[in-house]
Amino acid sequence: MFPGAGNPHFFAEQLAEGLSPCKVPEFWLGWTNEPNHYQDVTGFIDMKLKALAEHRSQLQGGVLGFFEEWLPAEAEENGRKIGVQHAEAFRVLRLG
Repeated sequence: MFPGAGNPHFFAEQLAEGLSPCKVPEFWLGWTNEPNHYQDVTGFIDMKLKALAEHRSQLQGGVLGFFEEWLPAEAEENGRKIGVQHAEAFRVLRLG
């Protein structure tokens, strides 16, 4: 990942595998206080919650219940900002 992705010395073993360094054009930061992009995620909230539930060691003590309530509500609020059912907010940094 950035900044190592463009540095041929950072993942030198990948050069031997035939891979080349790549330039990362942008970096997306989630759960930001200053979003500048909203991505339509309509139809993916259930899948997101199922994927989150697989991280059992990180969701002990009923934490999943919090996310099951908060994530859909947050996605609906963000969706209203761009006229869709569900959206996620990001701070997108364009790097070049």
